[in-house]
Amino acid sequence: MKKFISVLLVTLSLFTAVPVVSHAAFGGSLSLYATGNSGSLIYIKRPESHSASTSDRTYTISAVGARGTKVRVYRYNPGAGTCYLIKNEAQIGASGLYSTVVDLTSNSNVFLVTAENGSSNQVVRIDINKIRKSTVDRLNNVTVTVRNFFN
Repeated sequence: MKKFISVLLVTLSLFTAVPVVSHAAFGGSLSLYATGNSGSLIYIKRPESHSASTSDRTYTISAVGARGTKVRVYRYNPGAGTCYLIKNEAQIGASGLYSTVVDLTSNSNVFLVTAENGSSNQVVRIDINKIRKSTVDRLNNVTVTVRNFFN
């Protein structure tokens, strides 16, 4: 009986002495060309085509995914040649929805949205172009009719 208790105590002390490490696939920075091992953890709903143009100073990125999926957002810094974490990890809840607002700091903004669930991970690139309000106004004023093509 003493041997059993001794072995049990040694085993327990080994498990408590060894720190438990959680390894995340993505850290504080990421290569623009990073890839994941899955393509189905999240589905980007906005922007629909993974690229968009807007005259606003911010943009809402939204996605759907399985409950418990961990999502992060990175912004590409062309001067440094890498992507830096701008939105800390958020976990998708029971609704399956994820949404975050990002600042558009330049005319060409590149974001990487990462998702992790268990041993699976995914990286989605999103390009958002910021255009001037005057350009949007000019585009709204353009009228194309059939007569334009025949005159």
